[in-house]
Amino acid sequence: MQKRLRKGALAVKNRIVQMPPEESHRIRPDAALCRDCQACTLGCSLYHEGECNLSLARLVVSKDMARYEFSIVVCRQCESPACMEACPNQALRRDERGVVLIFQDECLQCGACMQACPYDALFYNDALNKYFMCDLCAGRDAGALCVALCPVGALALTVECLE
Repeated sequence: MQKRLRKGALAVKNRIVQMPPEESHRIRPDAALCRDCQACTLGCSLYHEGECNLSLARLVVSKDMARYEFSIVVCRQCESPACMEACPNQALRRDERGVVLIFQDECLQCGACMQACPYDALFYNDALNKYFMCDLCAGRDAGALCVALCPVGALALTVECLE
């Protein structure tokens, strides 16, 4: 028997199961526009951890210098997130916006989420002993800071209605 708990969750045999959101909020990178200024990563680490440090960002910009091409790795906020399914402690859940978050106080640091992500968009920081993923700057009214800081528009916030 299924009992509705709150919008976005069901109780199925004493287990909370996250339902897909009605809207999907995502950052869409366009690596062809990226110029590797790192404004996005520095702003991200400053917002979340209080310091400008590339290893504390929730996204990664990498470059192939031989081809002068860039790649941007950021959580894709999947409709059916493998990371969320893999977590044995249900420490990854959707918030009221439908965004997948890591609830650090419940995280076992087992790494199952990072191994399950097909996009390599979860990151582990040894010094802080915690996993990171993009949370679209949860709590920031103006939205994702990386999108606002990118001077060339290589990052865009999209909101898609799901059916």
